[in-house]
Amino acid sequence: MNCQREDELLDALGRGFIGEELESHVASCSACGELRLVAGALLDDRVEAFKEAALPSAGTMWWRMRVRERHDAEATARRSLFIGQAMTLVVALSLVVLYFGTDVATSVRHLIATIRLSTPLLLAVATWVLIAPIAGWVAIRQK
Repeated sequence: MNCQREDELLDALGRGFIGEELESHVASCSACGELRLVAGALLDDRVEAFKEAALPSAGTMWWRMRVRERHDAEATARRSLFIGQAMTLVVALSLVVLYFGTDVATSVRHLIATIRLSTPLLLAVATWVLIAPIAGWVAIRQK
C-alpha cells in the first residue's frame, strides 16, 4: 500500500525534522510508519558511517595532490614529446623526398620490378607493416 505523503516524509527525514502534522499522519498510516522505521534506520546508519569515516591527514592529502600534479605534468610532457617527434619525422621525410625524391623513387620502382614476389609473401609483409606500429603503440601504452 502506497501513501501520497511518502515523498514528503522522506524529505522530512532527510532534513532531520518531522512536523507535528506529518507526525500525526505517520502515527495513523501504516505505510508511512513502516517507511519511517526503515528510512530512519538507514539514515541513522549513514550518520554513523560519516562519524566513523576516517579522514586522511593533511600531509596525506598534500602528498596525493603532489603525486597527481606530477602525473599530470608527465602526461602533458609525453604528449608534447610525441607531437615533437611526429613533426621531426614529417620534416625528415620531407627533406629526404625533397633531396632524393626522383632518384629514390626511380630506384625503388626498379628494385620492385626486379623482385618476384608471391601473394602470400606480400600479404605477410603487409600484415607486418600494419601490425608492427600497432604492437609498438600497445607496448608503450602499457608502461
